[in-house]
Amino acid sequence: MELLNDAGTLEVSQYSYIILPLNNQHSHVDCLLTADGKDYLLHLSFPNYPSHEGFTINLSYDLNCIIKSKKGFEEKMLQRFNSVEELIDKLGILIKDHHKTNLLCSNNEKPTVATNYSKVLAEIDAIGWEKLFSVNHDFTELKLKMYDSLNHQHILNVKFNNNVPEFSAEYPRIVNIEWQKDSSTLSEMYSLFCQEAEQYQDFWKAMEELDAGCWVLEPENPSRRDTYRKISIAPNVSLKIEVDPNHPYVFPSITWLGSETAVSKFREKILDRIEAWDDDLPINTNLERLLEISLPLKQTLDMGTENYEVTCCICYSERLNGEVPSRTCDNPSCGQSFHIFCLYEWLRSLIQTTRKQGNKVFGECPFCEQPISCNPPAS
Repeated sequence: MELLNDAGTLEVSQYSYIILPLNNQHSHVDCLLTADGKDYLLHLSFPNYPSHEGFTINLSYDLNCIIKSKKGFEEKMLQRFNSVEELIDKLGILIKDHHKTNLLCSNNEKPTVATNYSKVLAEIDAIGWEKLFSVNHDFTELKLKMYDSLNHQHILNVKFNNNVPEFSAEYPRIVNIEWQKDSSTLSEMYSLFCQEAEQYQDFWKAMEELDAGCWVLEPENPSRRDTYRKISIAPNVSLKIEVDPNHPYVFPSITWLGSETAVSKFREKILDRIEAWDDDLPINTNLERLLEISLPLKQTLDMGTENYEVTCCICYSERLNGEVPSRTCDNPSCGQSFHIFCLYEWLRSLIQTTRKQGNKVFGECPFCEQPISCNPPAS
């Protein structure tokens, strides 16, 4: 069996099938068969292409109904073909016979979500098949890709709900794409998606500089949607930086994490020298100038890395649900760190020694038994 080298269509016995170049391999074939104005979709997957071995077939709902309604024609017969053309001819005969005998699925068996395949395919054709990243077997979900001016790849997720698409993308702000049922096209929405990406070039550049110039503790695997970074400053001291996507190089919102004793000297330096912040410099460079230190990089700490790696005194792990310990005992001789979740649950369990004020709980440090308080973990 030979497939097309690029996305396209072939006419076979008045039907057509479409080659979707997913994952840079020609291992997926989507066949669109039309009879009496009705579309039927067939998806073939060849994991060992060009061999047929291990291939799978997914049928659209209506096509599956036709096969089940045809006596003596079992789905396993679809396994017996030497080429895609032969399979399409076989199904074409079956569909024609179905339309002649008018064997239809019961209305109450039809799914609530249906896809107008011809319309979706026409929309993809208008955008360009090279922009298609992936699509599921029934065309209810697809992903479109684009490359911005900095050559970053971005993915627009499209999910069809009764032919009305829902859009999402990894942008720091919600993509402002409003679908007008009678006038909007997928091509127009894709153009808006591309335009939106150009608004955040400086933001993504600033975050990449932070990732390269600091030891990032959180998020563990940053996405282009994330607007914050929690970075290591010194042993048992970290800093959460919240960056404004629209003004990424201005002084960001910062939150110090660590014992008051360890944090106070760094906080004072920032307050004393904040006027030296330069909007033309990377965020990490500005922080180093204000703090008068070199920010630690995990990959360069060949020795003594354990002094920077903070583990929770309660669960004895560094990360819990991807988060590092962010609450530290204020006792200078203790300085143990805790995950917010661990400390909050610990204090709540000590009924006799714990008191509450609003949602905040007060009790004793699990390590040194000095007073400590904790806000509830973010939901």
